[in-house]
Amino acid sequence: MWAGRPGGAANASASPPLADGRVYLFGVADAPEGQRSPDGELAEVRRRFGGWHDPVPRLLAAASEDAVMRHDIYELPPLDTFVRGRCVLLGDAAHAMTPNLGQGANQALEDAVTLAALLAAHPDTDCALARYDRERRPRTRMIARRSHRIGAVAQWSGAPARLVRDWLLRLTPSSAVLSALDPVLGWRPPHPE
Repeated sequence: MWAGRPGGAANASASPPLADGRVYLFGVADAPEGQRSPDGELAEVRRRFGGWHDPVPRLLAAASEDAVMRHDIYELPPLDTFVRGRCVLLGDAAHAMTPNLGQGANQALEDAVTLAALLAAHPDTDCALARYDRERRPRTRMIARRSHRIGAVAQWSGAPARLVRDWLLRLTPSSAVLSALDPVLGWRPPHPE
């Protein structure tokens, strides 16, 4: 999979092998919206990422054209509410965000669990929906902002900025990275009163 973003830089990462031995490779490169490669998406991905460190070139050499998915990345501006009457927004309909934290589907699941718990706990549906809105909007906004910032830094294209970014990343202990992610990864289902 690769995704287009406006600008000029690129970044990629590979996951550990999946249960069936396949590998998921995710790359982001700046590209005009909707632009497709005349040579095919696999050729474009190989052109952009083929010179990267191992195992990226090896994984791309093993990939087939039908395994490549190209998507433009869009963000949804923060909404004033996720609830209007008895209509409730969840997931990307409420808070579409960049994929830099890998939280899109997670946030949809958190929305669903929160909504179900609050509706089960409150006999007054309007009260449950208002509480869902109060609980979910601040959290999803925080995660969307973090994801956007991470993507912006990852996409720095100027040599001095890239050098500073890469130097800081090398110096940052993994424990500090995990600690910074705790507000994102440390979610617990609600315990309605």
